[in-house]
Amino acid sequence: MQISKNNQQGFALITVLLIVALITIIATQLIYQQSLTIQRSANMLHQAQANAVSFGLETWIKKGLRLDAESSDIDHLEEEWARPMIAIPFEEGDISGQLFDLQAKINLNNLAEPTKEKRELWQAIVKRFFINQELEESLEAVVSDWVDEDNNALLGGAESDTYLLRSPAYRAANQKLVLVQELGLLEGFSPAVIAKITPNVATLPAITKININTANETVLIALADWMSAEIANSWVTERKLNPAKETADFRKFMVEATAFEDDEVNQDLPDTIISVTSQFFYLEGRVNYGKAKQAVSAIFMRENKKQVRLVQRWVGIASD
Repeated sequence: MQISKNNQQGFALITVLLIVALITIIATQLIYQQSLTIQRSANMLHQAQANAVSFGLETWIKKGLRLDAESSDIDHLEEEWARPMIAIPFEEGDISGQLFDLQAKINLNNLAEPTKEKRELWQAIVKRFFINQELEESLEAVVSDWVDEDNNALLGGAESDTYLLRSPAYRAANQKLVLVQELGLLEGFSPAVIAKITPNVATLPAITKININTANETVLIALADWMSAEIANSWVTERKLNPAKETADFRKFMVEATAFEDDEVNQDLPDTIISVTSQFFYLEGRVNYGKAKQAVSAIFMRENKKQVRLVQRWVGIASD
């Protein structure tokens, strides 16, 4: 049977249409892939630029902390470093951030203090803090067991024999905490407990004092049994105009506020736990560059008036 001329033309037309369709699909896919490549390249370029700007922010923070140390012998919340940096525009983006004093918080790693007398002071402060937060005071012993060097459980504490029964099993670290989130591994520290205490605790790599010029009422109240909310609030008001130039100023204020004897206040607030200066600072920054929205967090340690070093850094996607 012979195929008619019309049928042959129909087949040829269908073939041409199929070829055109295939070419269109391939071309569309190529254009789409090219568009994705261009977008990916732009995103990578913007991210690289955002990284460079964030590193510049860290350098600026280091310089600012050095200048602050050279111009002042104390650290308080009325200084330039404590003020939030509003968004500063630059070509294709902007940068903003704020610096916080980490020694305004209770450093949980102070429970690893090697000197017994000093360690007992920190244990009392941390225990008082948990009680004031309506939490179990035994949480202090749990943290102490985690950061100390032995496997001998304190009363109410938890050592490796507790954690080895978990699935998966693990041992107590017996060293300082690195992040506050690490508390999630410890007995009794639920997500709700961690969220409740996080604003007022830190996990710094060294034993640190509490800066009474920057600590909030919650931290100040934990310093002594007799420290009430009223006394703490009165000090917070006082230091806005007259920050303590030395710890003796703070103790003098406490004597006047409580009518206690000097010896009693001096015993509860020794220089081993309080200070008017700080070494550790925390940066919360944000860099917007083109399509990149980068959140930058970092911890700085001011070792002396000439040396500031980066301790930790976190980089992520900023939330709108």
